[in-house]
Parts: sequence; structure tokens; C-alpha cells
Amino acid sequence: MGTILVLAILMAVVAAIILNLVRNRKQGKSSCGGSCSCCPMSGSCHSLKNGKASSSIHTTVLEIDGMMCPMCESHVNDAIRNNFKVKNVKSSHKTGLTQIQSDKMLDEELLRKAVEETGYKVKSIFKC
Repeated sequence: MGTILVLAILMAVVAAIILNLVRNRKQGKSSCGGSCSCCPMSGSCHSLKNGKASSSIHTTVLEIDGMMCPMCESHVNDAIRNNFKVKNVKSSHKTGLTQIQSDKMLDEELLRKAVEETGYKVKSIFKC
């Protein structure tokens, strides 16, 4: 009887957590607390200061088609570094994502052009 009671309480707690996550997602909040509901980076895009997300660094995430190896990542990273003033750029051919950190928001059209001139296709752009 005690095991059933503990199991029921545990199930209620798990259900409450899931409902809260669903409610937050519907309101546009993300798990990182940065309210970037469309951001595929799941909280890795914000720098933290005193446990809070900082807006002084802008993160742009590109979804890129055609990166097949680490050399492809280098081509994309170099194209971005050569055309924009960025703090950091990191690409992954495994996920097809490129994360760019900069002091100001980057122009989407110019980003798309710089990457596509290297032979890769920009599928989408997310800004945090």
C-alpha cells in the first residue's frame, strides 16, 4: 500500500513538471530563460552574468545544408569571420548548425550571401 502511495505522489510531481514545461513553451519561454522559443541552441546561446542572461552579446544561429566534414565547418567559419566582426563562430557538420556571437545583430541577407558564396545553403536563421 505504501509503495502505491509513493508511486502516485511521484507520478503527480512528474505530471506537474511536464504541464509547467508545456505551459512555458506555449508562452514562448525556453528552457534557457532567454525567451528564444525558436532557438535551436536550447540555452547555450546566452552568456550568463550573475545567473541571468546577458543581452550584450547577440547570438545568431544558422541552419546550413551541405556541411559534410570539419573542413566544411572551417570554410563556413572563415567566410563569416572574413565578412563580419564577430566574437566567436562555431560550426558543426554533424548538426548542420553554425553559432555566431557578436556585439551587434548581423544582417541576415549579408550572412546568407557570405555563406552561400562558399557553396553551402542557408536553410534558416535564428537570432537570440
